[in-house]
Amino acid sequence: MNGFDLVFVKYVQEHSPVAISDVTQRFGKTLSTLKRTMKEINALLPEQFHLHVDNQLITTAMGYGEYIELLEKIKFNRYITSPQERTRDLFVALCLNDVVNKSEYYQRFFVSASTLKNDAPVLNQFLQDKQLTLQSIHRKGSALFGDEIALRIAVCLTILKTVEIGEDHRLIAHKANDPVNRSVATRFLSQCNEEIAAAARLYTQRIEPTLRLGYNGKKYFLVYLSLAMHRLKRGHEINDISALDFIATVPFGLFESANENGFLDLLVSSLSATWRAFTLYDRPLVEAVGRFVDRIAPALVTTIHNRQAYFAEVYQFICSAIIQNKFHLWFEDKKLQGVRASYPQLWESVKQALAAIEQHYAIQFSGVHLATLLLIVKKYELQNRLVSEPRKRIIIVTNSSESKIGYFKEVLHAWFHIDIVACVNINELHQLKSIPFDLLITFTNKISSYLKYYQLDYIKVNFHLTQDDITLLRQQGLSRAKKKIPAAQFAQQAAGMNEQQLRAFVAQNYPGIFI
Repeated sequence: MNGFDLVFVKYVQEHSPVAISDVTQRFGKTLSTLKRTMKEINALLPEQFHLHVDNQLITTAMGYGEYIELLEKIKFNRYITSPQERTRDLFVALCLNDVVNKSEYYQRFFVSASTLKNDAPVLNQFLQDKQLTLQSIHRKGSALFGDEIALRIAVCLTILKTVEIGEDHRLIAHKANDPVNRSVATRFLSQCNEEIAAAARLYTQRIEPTLRLGYNGKKYFLVYLSLAMHRLKRGHEINDISALDFIATVPFGLFESANENGFLDLLVSSLSATWRAFTLYDRPLVEAVGRFVDRIAPALVTTIHNRQAYFAEVYQFICSAIIQNKFHLWFEDKKLQGVRASYPQLWESVKQALAAIEQHYAIQFSGVHLATLLLIVKKYELQNRLVSEPRKRIIIVTNSSESKIGYFKEVLHAWFHIDIVACVNINELHQLKSIPFDLLITFTNKISSYLKYYQLDYIKVNFHLTQDDITLLRQQGLSRAKKKIPAAQFAQQAAGMNEQQLRAFVAQNYPGIFI
């Protein structure tokens, strides 16, 4: 079994039934190859969950639980690793150990001795891309050298997809790990056990009182902090901070070393948050963001009345994006691929308005950041056009960041009278027990599979709502958004109020109307 087999079975499990023509086109495989793959997979599955070819469809009754059980059965002795997978696994081991004997390490993959030599170009290119080098230590093995910040960022991105957050902010293994990711998670969780516990305590005691990170941001923080403490314990410190003094950040002071604190504070500033006690503004960036807001205004169809909240969110995102682009701290997001096509004119306006900021900070915003910033701007444009009234309670289940989901929420508000009471990550489903709601909404097949596995009723729609999605949501009892308030009713309610009382009244009863 190999990586393709696992990608294939995951796709079929999430989308079953799937058309054979769609699968062959998606993966570039022939039907005979798919049948061989299905035979390999079925050998590890109970018969009732086998993959079948039914006319022109591939079907399976396998759910998320059976998919996890399948993965747990696949060990390295029956899994053909790729050079990229072996490189990724070895890289984590090199980061967590001062010296690694590659020949001994490769025995875990059940490959021939020549495979190590053949993998050398892949490993060297992988390290070169991250400004790292591998040096031979006589009679011991190989050791990793290079910029400490680049090393930590690279290994964090490798570890991140293999772990989740458990109770009390403790990192745990992701349930659906393939053999390589399972190996990476096991090594990290074992060798950094003490640091993982310490990172959870520091987040609770020192970060959470003033800053609550979103799920993905919190996970990155916990992985980085655990790894940083583990590296520091072994004498690997950040020495070069010449490239860090480009923006003002909140000083958390988690380390004794000023160099370590310098980068950690930047990292925290780059992560998405659900709540901040305050924002530390960088004066040059404040002026730059102000010019961006002014330049983008003519491209909007409405005036932004809640300018303070608008500016604060745009500022925080651009600040985060600058840091992320400086250190290559982001992932590609498939849900953002259609943003440019959906709003081509606004995309160009955002891009042009950002040009001065890119030039000043010597960066180029990624497509991910352009798309997300566009959605933030679009969210406020929608927000300043809509009216709300008593509505059904909605919970959105998503792994997306708050910046991206904010746009989706405002699109829902623009179509329906709803109250979005919460957005929960798939690993936070236990919160549903304590939050009253009427409807769960998600927009990915993966999360739909999770919700089905946990026997939760939900509605799946597209991230960019289609007419079919709107019809489906209306069928669930969501009423259309109204644009007017009965004048007589409002006049009767407001009669006799002074200005202060009237402001408090409209803020409480019509938050979506008055800004």
